[in-house]
Amino acid sequence: MESAFKDWDYIEGMIDSAYHEAALKMNLSDSEFSILYIFNEHQEGCNQSAFYKESCMTKSTVNSAIRKMEKKELLYLTPGSGRNTQVFLTEKGKKLMEDTVYRVIEIENEIYNGWTPEERELFMKLNRDFAEKLSDKVKKLPAL
Repeated sequence: MESAFKDWDYIEGMIDSAYHEAALKMNLSDSEFSILYIFNEHQEGCNQSAFYKESCMTKSTVNSAIRKMEKKELLYLTPGSGRNTQVFLTEKGKKLMEDTVYRVIEIENEIYNGWTPEERELFMKLNRDFAEKLSDKVKKLPAL
């Protein structure tokens, strides 16, 4: 079956490759980079579950990356409410985030801000619309 999203699949691959290359240049694994990137949104005391929910990484990948980062003294864990575990960056981890993820976010912002307000609005509108409709339809998809 021909996919109407053949071009999008290629573009998405290019985007994923660019983030992978950024992680490699910053001496981070993809999972470490993703965890630091998610920390940018959550800052202090992020629930460990946010990492796999927001990154599409498996729980085991997140757990392995967190243990590795904990050994490097980039973050530490504390018990949260219920079964939640809170994850905090150490000062060393905060510095690493500033030196790595913040640089990539600056690049993203530079590209985004290079567009007109109308282009930015259209970009967000179409991507949000697609994501919401895809999510709704996948939820209704019967299991095999």
